[in-house]
Amino acid sequence: MTHKLIYFLSQSHIRSTIAEAWAKKLSIKNVTFISGSWKKEQKTPFINDALHEYALSPPESLSFPPTNALLQDADLIVTIYDSTHELAPSFPQKWRNKVIYWDIEDPEQQEGISFKWACYQEVCDRIALSVKNLEQDLIEA
Repeated sequence: MTHKLIYFLSQSHIRSTIAEAWAKKLSIKNVTFISGSWKKEQKTPFINDALHEYALSPPESLSFPPTNALLQDADLIVTIYDSTHELAPSFPQKWRNKVIYWDIEDPEQQEGISFKWACYQEVCDRIALSVKNLEQDLIEA
């Protein structure tokens, strides 16, 4: 079986970190999951709190910014963006067949702590379902 590299990418590394944490709980072998951001890495305690609700820890890996070498090596590039507030990055034609887009709200766009926290919980749920669906695709591939 061939080893695969799955690269989660979001604007500020918040949603891609959550996706990486969920993906590392999958029961598939020969797959490495990493995450990064296309703009700037942002730290927030809400990531830890939202994942803690599911007894998950955030990944200890660093944010991997997209480079030509990384994009070339990735078997799948999962681009997580918020179509209301962000423009998803475009990729060269040669990589478009391995790029998928998840339109998932950026919880940092919410005003007020309670709204932001509720949005983090919803985003964590949506990403968990998306990762679970991704697992099915990886098993069938």
